[in-house]
Amino acid sequence: MKFYYIPCPDQKCAETIARTLLQEKLIGCANVIPGMTSMYWWEGKIETSSEYILILKTLESSDAGKNLESRVTELHPYDVPCVMALDVASINDSFKNWLEQSLK
Repeated sequence: MKFYYIPCPDQKCAETIARTLLQEKLIGCANVIPGMTSMYWWEGKIETSSEYILILKTLESSDAGKNLESRVTELHPYDVPCVMALDVASINDSFKNWLEQSLK
C-alpha cells in the first residue's frame, strides 16, 4: 500500500483530483485536510500560501503509481505539483481487503 501526499491550492482542486482518481479506480480512498500553511522558494523568493492536503490511498503497483502520478500532474493547476509517494510499513487486514475490493 502507498499513501500519496499532494498539496492543493483549495478544496475544490483537492476534491476534483480525488473524485477523478476514485472514478478511474486509481485510488480507493482520499482524505482532504484543510488549513495548511506552506512556505517555499518560488522564482527566487520565499512565498507563503494556504493549501489543502490531499492524501490518497492505493495499493502498491509500479504501473498504478505511474498512472496516478501522471493523472495528478495532468489535473493539478500548479506548474510543479508535489506528488510524493510514501510507503506504508503495515496495514490492518480488514482495511487492506477493503482497499483491494475498492480498486477492482
